Amino acid sequence: MSYRLIFEDHYTHGKPYVRAKVVVVNPETGRQTTIEKDFWIDTGFEGGAHVAEAHISEVNLTGIKPRLGTVGLAGGESRRGFFCFAYVQQIGDCELPSPGIEATLILQGSSKHGLLGLEFLRHFVAKFDGPDELLTIMGDHS
Repeated sequence: MSYRLIFEDHYTHGKPYVRAKVVVVNPETGRQTTIEKDFWIDTGFEGGAHVAEAHISEVNLTGIKPRLGTVGLAGGESRRGFFCFAYVQQIGDCELPSPGIEATLILQGSSKHGLLGLEFLRHFVAKFDGPDELLTIMGDHS
């Protein structure tokens, strides 16, 4: 299988961040909301995408009511959070084929950046060049 370059850029403040677009769509009404922000690529996070709980009001406007559950955080700590399905539709300048990569969206906490974790990353080949602080994401997604 041949892979093409999806994203390549230097780390931001020593961490692998990427600008991404996550979309929550209500399949019954067609209403949707888009969350576009910087996401830290976090291989220690097993979920799909994680954003601040403040985005829940945007998701609610679609008619989707995220379910309440428990989120496992680093260090084994647990907190309450909200869960729904979403699609990652863009990474950097690369738009992914519609509807995008389906991932669980967790709405919890108050961080200004999001996280993209292993549930999402398993669709790609990611290279983390620590000494050069360069993130490269390859995939077969056109």
